[in-house]
Amino acid sequence: MNDRLVTSRASTRRRYLTRAKPAFHGGLLAALALFTGCATETLFKSNFDPTPINQPPAHVQEVGTANVDGPAGNVIVVVPPVTPSGKWVEVRRPNTQSPVAGLQGNFSQFRGEGVYTFSAALFIPAGNGVATIQFEPFNQPVSTLTSFLHLDFMPDNRVRIDDKDATMFGSFPRNQPFIVQVTLKISATAATAKIVLSGAGASGQADYAIISALLPVARQFGAIRMWMGFPWTGAFDVTNIVVTRRTD
Repeated sequence: MNDRLVTSRASTRRRYLTRAKPAFHGGLLAALALFTGCATETLFKSNFDPTPINQPPAHVQEVGTANVDGPAGNVIVVVPPVTPSGKWVEVRRPNTQSPVAGLQGNFSQFRGEGVYTFSAALFIPAGNGVATIQFEPFNQPVSTLTSFLHLDFMPDNRVRIDDKDATMFGSFPRNQPFIVQVTLKISATAATAKIVLSGAGASGQADYAIISALLPVARQFGAIRMWMGFPWTGAFDVTNIVVTRRTD
């Protein structure tokens, strides 16, 4: 079954390279521009274009750094699943015996409390397992999975927050790109998240309070991770990963 998933993944990529709407790249940039109306500084920004296809993403990104968790070949730069757009990173867990795999993005600087905006484009093919985005403390080793918030993109095409079924919300498409935006407000006394799904076929938003026990971790915010863990198998793609912090 898992071998069929990988084969299906490759054929899905070829099919959607020819069918994708040409407006994706411009539409994505326009949508992300709506998220940046305030004065901000960029703490992480991906750029996979200089890296050869089928190689792991470079450690040094446009802003910040990237680390790979998992076996060689499980997190690699790939041709875009939609055009026109730049290269993407694919995160793979080909079978149940494989270790978890993920891409960790590390901020260029630690800033502590404040208002942060994370955004990224995801492409999750049909038949693949749960993709996860999580939010981590600064300078966390790539092999450590501590987080103060994580989002699971579930088999029923909804999003679950922190493994709580009662938080399920929204809807996202398979086999086409969509945008995830998370606004984090982190102070000395509380932390909250506003999560928004947008793009063709994606909709929904949720407000969520970070549990108080994890507030000390949230106040150390300094990394994000896109990964696939137990017991899920398959692959998903991600690009245009950006984290900013308000400065006004």
